[in-house]
Order: sequence, then structure tokens, then C-alpha cells
Amino acid sequence: MYELSLISLLALCLVSFIGVPHGSFDGAVAALLGYRTKKDFFIFVTLYLIISAAVIVFWIYFPIVSLFLFIFMSVIHFGLCDWSYLELRKYKWSISLTHGLNIVFGIIFFHTNETFEIFIFLSNSSFSQLKDYLVIVYLCYICLLFRYFYLAYKIPILRRGLLEILVILLIIFYTEPLVGFSIYFCLIHTFKHIKSILKDTSKYLSNNKFVTITTVAFTVLTWIGGCIAIIYLYNNYSFEESFIKTLFIGLAALTLPHMTLVDIFYRRKFN
Repeated sequence: MYELSLISLLALCLVSFIGVPHGSFDGAVAALLGYRTKKDFFIFVTLYLIISAAVIVFWIYFPIVSLFLFIFMSVIHFGLCDWSYLELRKYKWSISLTHGLNIVFGIIFFHTNETFEIFIFLSNSSFSQLKDYLVIVYLCYICLLFRYFYLAYKIPILRRGLLEILVILLIIFYTEPLVGFSIYFCLIHTFKHIKSILKDTSKYLSNNKFVTITTVAFTVLTWIGGCIAIIYLYNNYSFEESFIKTLFIGLAALTLPHMTLVDIFYRRKFN
């Protein structure tokens, strides 16, 4: 069974205290989208919590389906963030899928056994037979990567994206799976997201105090909820499993409303 090394434990802590709270800026995103009165913001928070709770309940009853959906959402969300950061309006899905598959299935490719042990924690099931079908995803990724090379030859800005892809592959090759994910999630994905949100809030929102208060409040509530979940799960699972379940199921619960808000509504208006 998978055991957390010290560096993997530190990586998960990094995700918990730096990566996960980047979604706390969703309050600022909601304000950018027009939820600025107390009534409108209350409605936004209520809907956000209902969606998050629904994801957790769905995961409890359908863990394998939930895991697959989470992987799919992660590919799309990470890819769209990387695409929008390049400030290129063309080739949206080709570029997004290349970046998204690069981080998610790059980790699976270089650390297949360790990753599937983590998947067992998250799904309570072993589906190692699916390893044989991963080659289909890898072939799709290789085709997309070759196209990316071709586009980067024609479009200079994509050379920066290509360099990032190659650097990420090197990082996840030389590090443990949770460490590689943590480096990407905290130092690349979170950085890009926060930079984009702060640029737009400073430009379009006059009440920066609101941004600070909501971000801090959501961050603290996320940390408290995570600690409660770990303590509760620790009664029936090992610390490693409790931590991994809390972090990634919590990420899934936050990703669906966060992805809906950011990738569907925010990017349509500001990207």
C-alpha cells in the first residue's frame, strides 16, 4: 500500500496551504461577474456550497465514476488555464488538451504504479486492468504534442508554452508523483490563476477590501473543513489515506463550481 514519504507529505501540505486556497479568489471572480450586492453574493456562496456538497455525496456513492470525471475535469481546467495565460485566441482546444494531458497523464505515465495506488485510496477499488488502455491516451497526447511543435514553429508565443511543457515533463520525471503535481499546481497553475484574477480585480473592482476579506474567509474555512475531514477519516483509515482522500476529494468538490465559474463564465467575459 502507498506510503507518504516526507517530501510527498510536505508536497501535500503545500497543495493544502497554497494550491487549494487559490480557489478562494472565486469570491472576487463572482464580484467581477456581477455578484456584488449582499443578496447576490449570498446566492453565489449558497450555490457554490451546494455544488461542492453534491460532488462529495456523489463521490461517496460512485467513487470510480467520480475519479474518472475528476481526471477529465483536471485535464480541461489545467489546459484552459495554460491556454488563456498564453493570450492566444486560436487553437484553444488543441493547446488546452496538450497542456492538460501533459501534467495529468505525464504523472500517470512516469509513475504508473504509485499513481494507481493513490487511485485505490480515492476509489476504494483496483482497476489496474485499465493500464492496458492508457496507450490510447498516450498516443493522442503524442499527436497533440507534434501539432504543438508545428504551431510553435509558426507562432513565437507558443514556444514559451512548449518550453513549459518540456520543463514540467522533466520535473515529474525526476520527482515523486505527488511532488511533481504539487510543483505544477502551486507554482504554475495557482500562480497563473491568481495573477490573472488580481489583474482584473485591480482594473474592474474599486473595493479591493472585499477581495481580501472574501479570499481570507474562504481560505480559512477550507483549511478548517480539511482538518475536520482528516480527523474524521482517521478513525477508519491510515493517516496517508485520510490525507489523500481529504485533499483530492476536496479538490474535486471545489473544482466543479470553480471550473464552472472560471472556465465557463469568467474566461468568456475576460479572456
